[in-house]
Amino acid sequence: MDRPQVPDVRLPAPNPADGWARSVLRVQGGVIDPADGGLWHQGALCPEAALYRWRRAQRGGRGTCPSAAQPLAGRHLWGGTLFFHFGHFLAESLQRLWGAADSGAQSILFTPERLRGKRPDQLAGYQKQILERLGITLPVRIVYDPLQVEDLIIPGPGFGLGVMATGTPEFRDFARRLDPGPAAGGAKKLYISRTALHKKTGSVLAEQALERMLAAEGFAIYHPQRHSIADQLATFRNATHLLGPDGSAFHLAGFITQPHQTFTLIKRRSAKEYITFFDQLVGAGADVAVIDAVAADWIRPGKTKADDMSWGELDFAALSVALLERGLIDRPLPETAPPFDAEMDEIAAIHNGAMTRIPVAAA
Repeated sequence: MDRPQVPDVRLPAPNPADGWARSVLRVQGGVIDPADGGLWHQGALCPEAALYRWRRAQRGGRGTCPSAAQPLAGRHLWGGTLFFHFGHFLAESLQRLWGAADSGAQSILFTPERLRGKRPDQLAGYQKQILERLGITLPVRIVYDPLQVEDLIIPGPGFGLGVMATGTPEFRDFARRLDPGPAAGGAKKLYISRTALHKKTGSVLAEQALERMLAAEGFAIYHPQRHSIADQLATFRNATHLLGPDGSAFHLAGFITQPHQTFTLIKRRSAKEYITFFDQLVGAGADVAVIDAVAADWIRPGKTKADDMSWGELDFAALSVALLERGLIDRPLPETAPPFDAEMDEIAAIHNGAMTRIPVAAA
């Protein structure tokens, strides 16, 4: 049945403390629209199935009901949007799986982040590792064509970006299944590095030089993407002090953080995204601090503000003071940042144009 375009979904934003985010909805005969990642029921959008980000329906809040849909018999669980980006997978694709236990579902149904491009028919290796550790054994189906589901279970989003970053009690208990438990050995002071990531992915400039300085202060330099999920979890669990530019690894560490651990996030851009990591870690009971030493954002051609691919130029004097106050280093860092001209040339080549420097006003 065709439906006219509808406006954004109107529903109170999910709240980790109470309300519909902690409940489970059951819909019979709902139609999945993979184009916008939403669910239609009796000709209307189901707002509880939408993907909420920063209090707004990011996906599943508009569009039209598919005119034709293949029937799917049996009971299934709504997983929402499947992201292959590591951080978004953790924050936005796991958020409903807390409701899988005792649901009687035969499978988990995800819609893709986008329909264009590659259409994988199964999860990536790291995704399978995470679901296995969470005790999720249901088969996963990525829905590329409209489906009408006989019986669909829709757990509320127990985690997410923005207000949901602290997580509901149900989701936090669920995520704790990842905890490998204490183990002997392992680095106690851990710097979670971004230097081994592709230069298209933003970070902070002169990070390799910073790593050498921190290694001299007793930090182990760790590149999470080079290790299995099991190794990452064990490494994060064993550390007492975790430091690094804000990034996806802190989501994984945040699921299993312990009260004795301290986390220090170095802002890598003048944007609000770090708040999600901060709120998640605080909600889990960790000791958390944020170092804002961004002197300037370097943004790619065609952009006007910092985004996930921008690069932060750090004020090393301010960074040094903050690290000393936090007790993470014993000796001051150099007051001026090491040269990064060659690094900037490499980044500009990747983005096919010179990066633009936008100074950040001092607070």
